[in-house]
Amino acid sequence: MWNLIIVAFLIAVAVSDIWRRKIPKILTVGGFLGGLIFHTFHGNQLSALGAAGLGFVLGLALFALGAIGGGDVKLIASLGAMLGFGLWARAMEMTIYVAAGMAIIQVIRHRAVRQTVRNMAAILAGLFTNGWRTHPTIHVNNPSLIRSPFGLAAAIGTVIAMWP
Repeated sequence: MWNLIIVAFLIAVAVSDIWRRKIPKILTVGGFLGGLIFHTFHGNQLSALGAAGLGFVLGLALFALGAIGGGDVKLIASLGAMLGFGLWARAMEMTIYVAAGMAIIQVIRHRAVRQTVRNMAAILAGLFTNGWRTHPTIHVNNPSLIRSPFGLAAAIGTVIAMWP
């Protein structure tokens, strides 16, 4: 039953991120609280709290770089609370692969391979010269850049991790 609730949550996240480019706070907060409640009754509360905490910290680091939005940070943390540490780690690994695949498809589809390589070089150069700061133009909030909905990647990656 819990797996069905997680899948319903993932569908809602993916649909919202595709259509609105936002993941509603009510979903992420509800997922976080629901996960903690579930794991409290099933003896895995520390695992859920650890995964949520680590997810939040890692998500904040990516947010600071402008790589993901605030809803994505909350999604990563809420998935930690819902899945517990072991499954969350596998889900995030799969999510990274799915997100990378989606990005490659988008770059090829938009014929932007050269520009993407230049952007990646600019981001790396910025990290060495300016430290851990968002690049002034290459970030998730720049509407002129190619973007993919992370909520969709997280949904697909999590489902793959749930049913090996």
